[in-house]
Amino acid sequence: MSLLVNGHVEKLHKYQPFDADSGDLVFEQQSTYDQPMFKVETRVFLERLVKGSAIRLIVLTGDAGHGKTSLCAALLEDLGASPAQAALSVEEYGLAGESPAGQTSAGRPIYIIRDLSEFKPEVGATHLNRLLQPQENGIAVVCANEGQLRSCVAADTTEESRVIVETLSAGVSQGAVKSADGTIAVINLNYQSVAPTGRPGLLDWALGQWAVDRRSWQICKRCDAQSVCPIWANHEALSDKTAGPRRRDALRDLFGAAEKTGAVITTRQALSVVSYAVTGGIRCADVHKKYSRDQTSVEWQSAHLYNQALFGDMLSPRQREQVPVILALRRLDPGWVSRREVDDYLDPDSAHTQFLPPQPGMEANPTRTLRQLREDAKLLRRLYAFLRRADFFDAETGTRYPRLGISAGDQFMAVQGEIGDAEKTVIRDTLLKGLEAVQGVHRVGRNPDFLVLDPAFYAHRARASVVAQTVTNRDVQLMDQLSHWSTTAQKSALEPELQSAVEWSNRAVFVRIPLRGQESTASVELNLLRFELLTRWAGGLRSGAQHEAEIRGLTNSLAALSDGGDEGQDIQVLVGSIPRKLTIDVGNQIRSVRT
Repeated sequence: MSLLVNGHVEKLHKYQPFDADSGDLVFEQQSTYDQPMFKVETRVFLERLVKGSAIRLIVLTGDAGHGKTSLCAALLEDLGASPAQAALSVEEYGLAGESPAGQTSAGRPIYIIRDLSEFKPEVGATHLNRLLQPQENGIAVVCANEGQLRSCVAADTTEESRVIVETLSAGVSQGAVKSADGTIAVINLNYQSVAPTGRPGLLDWALGQWAVDRRSWQICKRCDAQSVCPIWANHEALSDKTAGPRRRDALRDLFGAAEKTGAVITTRQALSVVSYAVTGGIRCADVHKKYSRDQTSVEWQSAHLYNQALFGDMLSPRQREQVPVILALRRLDPGWVSRREVDDYLDPDSAHTQFLPPQPGMEANPTRTLRQLREDAKLLRRLYAFLRRADFFDAETGTRYPRLGISAGDQFMAVQGEIGDAEKTVIRDTLLKGLEAVQGVHRVGRNPDFLVLDPAFYAHRARASVVAQTVTNRDVQLMDQLSHWSTTAQKSALEPELQSAVEWSNRAVFVRIPLRGQESTASVELNLLRFELLTRWAGGLRSGAQHEAEIRGLTNSLAALSDGGDEGQDIQVLVGSIPRKLTIDVGNQIRSVRT
């Protein structure tokens, strides 16, 4: 036996942007196009779209890294081209979409613009305008991030391309994909989930291909350094027949929670993080070097285990910014969430790993100085962070959201699924009480009504506040994102289709509050983070300065409810938390009565 290099590990490093050999991250930079890839739902949806006779223009929008260009090549593959031919066609004919890159089974030419950002807005507007009606009854596919798309549409002096932004906005407000006449489709890939609801997603595929499939790891069994190799330990942990499934499920829940807090996780970012976690951020050569120095040492490996590397402790702040999802995962790091029912049974001796970080008291010399005491405290914090993370992925029972610092996560998920009226009522009243707290109103007990303050008189700014509207709690609706879209679509000709166009996951809960004297409602959108904050504010948390941006967003959503106040002579105010009524009497005298 000898020290061997696993080519699979080397390949995984090509997906890490902070690695010098990160060639497989960007479709246009790949040297080969025959490697297996996960077939996203958007690819199937695109194939269905081009088979229709009405469609003229398809716009793929979203952040860089969602795979817009690779989707164009995949569409050509599905229409009969080989992977190499499809990639070459996108390269040769995908700049301005002036010549067909392929054709549909019905013989309609397909024009492609692989990246609208390569043009100035005025030039991009010209191309968009031309592709609204492609030549020879063709179909155009345009890839663009949302900012550039809006800039190009704004630069269109004819305003004919304005329908593209209108369709995009309809997608945000009610999940629509197609324009009213059905000729234009805008697919917002920022709604694409790497951990979709009810079906395997990209994350499951990547873990299966890279960590679980044992065929890629056979060479490691013949390597002398196998017993001390953290990369092999990661493969063993994630592919274990007993504990492996729950560890992969925990990874999936972690990514899903990050998406629900508002993070947009692109395909590129997800693959980067999974490859970094599986390899621990190191190569076979790094393991060989450590092994050559000390063949029995098991003290350096702990930071490279998948459940530790996942949170980017070894990366610099600049490297973390290259993969923003790592920042989102660090905000949910179970290693820094202290729960007594968890910490009381954590024990290094019973941890499911042979690789533990340095522990306080391991040195022969006793702790005598303040410096030594601080070092021991630092080691103890690191040890508990390590054990909490490891236990999060190994725990067999219990909900995972509280371990991530999201105490209201179960309630959030309950609204997404089947829930009883009694439980839904409690959640609704809690959220409404939190929305009152956002405005500076802190009433005790459970109240049957919800107070909307005039924005000019929020209780944050003065002792007395003017009540613009009082809403009965029973009139307020609580529903998940898809249900909200379906309800909104009942008043529109545009049906929600986005859930079928991307890997779908409900990421928001909507509080629908009726507007006074109108049939419409004001909707407050809550992602998991806002949901958690409202729950805590309802319980008495005061954190105005820390979450000022969230408070501003929520109060802006409530602003519509304060319009159109009563035309009568009575004004309801809050003095502290005590409601009073001001009445303008004869002689313009103001009388105050407690209600």
